[in-house]
Amino acid sequence: MLNKLNYLLVSMITMLVMLIACLASYAYQNNNLLEFEKMGSSLLTFNNIYDQTFGQLTNDAVACITTDDPTLKYSFTEDANNFISCNLSNINYIRFSDNRELTGFEMLTNSTTNPSFSTSDFSFDQKEQKYYLSYLEAYNNLIHLTISAVNEGDSTKLQGARFLELYSSKEALSSNYTEHFLNRIEEKKLKVTAYCKILAILAGLLTVTLICCTLRAASLYFKSNKRNLYFNQLYSKAIENADVGLAIVDRHYKYEYMNAMYKRIFNIQVSNPLGFTSFSVLPDEIATSLPAHSLSENRKNIILTYTLNGEVKYINYSCFAIFDEKGEPKFVTLVQDCTESKKKDNEMMKQLKDIEYYANAKSSFIANVSHEIKTPLNVIIGMVHILKNTDLTEKQSDILSKINISSELLLNIINDVLDISKIQKSSFVLYPTDFNLLNMLQESEEIFTPIISSKNLKFEKNYDFNKDLCLNIDRTRLAQVLLNLVNNACKFTSSGHIKLSVGRLSEHGNLVLMKFSVEDTGLGINEDDLSKVFQEFEQLENHLTKQHQGTGLGLAICKHVINAMGGDIWVESVKGQGSCFNFTIWAHKSDAATCEDLNAAATSVPLLNGAGKKILVVEDTELNYEVTENLLSESQIICDHACDGQQAIDMCIALPPDYYSVILMDIHMPNIDGYTAAEILKTEIGVTSPILALTATNIDSDTKKEHENIMDGFISKPFRYHDLYRALLPYFGDINDIKWKPIPPMKSQIIPAISYVTADDETFEFSIARAAQNLGCSEKQYEKHLLKFKKSFENVDRDIQELILDNNFTEARRIAHSVKGLAGTLGLVPLYKVAAELEATIMDHPDRVSILLPTFTDHLKGICRATNIH
Repeated sequence: MLNKLNYLLVSMITMLVMLIACLASYAYQNNNLLEFEKMGSSLLTFNNIYDQTFGQLTNDAVACITTDDPTLKYSFTEDANNFISCNLSNINYIRFSDNRELTGFEMLTNSTTNPSFSTSDFSFDQKEQKYYLSYLEAYNNLIHLTISAVNEGDSTKLQGARFLELYSSKEALSSNYTEHFLNRIEEKKLKVTAYCKILAILAGLLTVTLICCTLRAASLYFKSNKRNLYFNQLYSKAIENADVGLAIVDRHYKYEYMNAMYKRIFNIQVSNPLGFTSFSVLPDEIATSLPAHSLSENRKNIILTYTLNGEVKYINYSCFAIFDEKGEPKFVTLVQDCTESKKKDNEMMKQLKDIEYYANAKSSFIANVSHEIKTPLNVIIGMVHILKNTDLTEKQSDILSKINISSELLLNIINDVLDISKIQKSSFVLYPTDFNLLNMLQESEEIFTPIISSKNLKFEKNYDFNKDLCLNIDRTRLAQVLLNLVNNACKFTSSGHIKLSVGRLSEHGNLVLMKFSVEDTGLGINEDDLSKVFQEFEQLENHLTKQHQGTGLGLAICKHVINAMGGDIWVESVKGQGSCFNFTIWAHKSDAATCEDLNAAATSVPLLNGAGKKILVVEDTELNYEVTENLLSESQIICDHACDGQQAIDMCIALPPDYYSVILMDIHMPNIDGYTAAEILKTEIGVTSPILALTATNIDSDTKKEHENIMDGFISKPFRYHDLYRALLPYFGDINDIKWKPIPPMKSQIIPAISYVTADDETFEFSIARAAQNLGCSEKQYEKHLLKFKKSFENVDRDIQELILDNNFTEARRIAHSVKGLAGTLGLVPLYKVAAELEATIMDHPDRVSILLPTFTDHLKGICRATNIH
């Protein structure tokens, strides 16, 4: 309605402007009609003046002839000459002027001339000018003839044929231009009259329309006022009865309005609070909790908390600025009592935490039981492998084979349970690496081909990609998915084939979309069951569960892994014909040359020319130093040891600046940390030896840039011995002069895996042979390091706990850092990670150490127990 009223008002204003324009135009045209009338009257007056003047001259001529009075004759002659002179002047003006208006026209002097008359009141066109010239010349001829009659005293000339002929000619000319002029003016008058009639009609229509619009606008205005009155009442009642408190304050923060709910929520007892500030009408505990009013900032859904009569209240607070008709700012406050809903939310959060706690407890219980089973199971599997190499009877071999199959099956089940436990606890992490896809597939084939052959199935493959294609994703998890899918296909296929297809679907920049498919000719899946195959603990064909063992976790794990990689997985199946499991993933492409270099680097290590060269190892942990010294002794490098930064400074003061070929500097040490020590060595003592940071702390690019002036490089722990050798390579001769030797393969002796269980569902398994190879030492030497680690750090968890209780966070953090560094050096990755987390927690959130310390203890004790078992 308001829009219609606005439209009508705009239309009315437009029509009013048009009406005024019509009336103004009508008045202007009507004035033109008056001007035309005046022009006709002026022409007739003009002609009359000439006729009267000429008639007077003719009478004076007759009188002169009759009386022969010299005076009268002189007067006549003067008037006649003036008449002629005036005519000649006017003739010249008309002939030589382009102006058709007679503004420069000279009038004859005559007592009968109308003083208000002017020749500018009318104008001639070209034809009228021609007539008028002839008219004036005729007058001149008549005057000359009259003057001649007076001079000769012959009055008959004034009655003669010549005079009458000239006079008739003058009259005819006067009649022609007068008639032509009046006709032309009449035509203009007709046009103007018609235009005035049109304007009058248009003005009438506009007037009628304007009146109608005015009546309609008035009707709408009254209706709008009535409607506004209704809505004003509605809004007023709604605000007064709403369960939301509303108040309005002015720029001086004084209340201008508040509804009943606002008073009720804030317990306002003042009968008339308007005109007062919040501190004048609200209880102090409420007024102090309200945020300061700000007319330049809107706020929404702020939860305010205050205590009233011993009860905690929660208020949802919102505010915004408005402006009145004078442009003055007003501040609107909306409040809602959300105490009950907040209490319910708190109760729900408590229940959710309880549910989460019991869910985690369930997962932890399952994982711990799985780990407890897995520890002796590893021994069983290891013993089976040892027994296989002894002399056995056929029956004993059969029994041993069954034990082995059952153990492997149980181990797979436990691994599935542990994987799904990690996924449920969001501790599942991917570790992307660069690798050649074809090499990975060929290695995977070596694992599952015997499984397929054992069931007399045919293995087919279709690889549609460049053999040099290298990807950057988690290689281990990708292989796990493929193995799970192939195992699942073998489980439900009794004859036919298993087919693995891998192809490249598309590329986008450095990304490639790969598709993997595992097809079988097995039992197939009902269409209704397709949506269930990736659910946890779900087994289809329940009547066949005795025939096809499993936990129902394999496909669920595959789905979680592929989803974590950002891919999709699905199944296509026809009952009785077989199934096809497909998944697609986007992966970053890696440089093929880089993959080859990584492969070559992984199988070779440089031989450092360290004869006669010295390295200073600044390390606060004795065992870390011994490990580093053993690594470098093969290259005949002599190692000196400094326990902390201060000792390193004291040692270097008395030595030449380039005494050491390299200084390996730990970062976190007592007394003086690595960065400070390096800066003093470089800037104050003038050491020129390169300093490499050897630390278990993750070093980002910003940290490297910050310390690039004092640190020549960074070596992160845990590292393998060939990683350390490559880092030292630039400082021990030209790279082209360095010889490389292959990394010796592990001996193929069967050694049970060392395993331990932690409370966060992590399994740590490693063989001493592999760990020793990574560290670059013998297995016997590695065992010594491990036993020394146990001896030095077995009870370090209690030390950290006591330091935390004594608020000695610095020393507690230093011990955690030492454990982290040594665990990294020895390749105890899980302990390294939890020690790093403990170190960060001690530094940033010491109040949360008690939560993390049990996990640290589990890892530490687990390694110590595993060392005892071995």
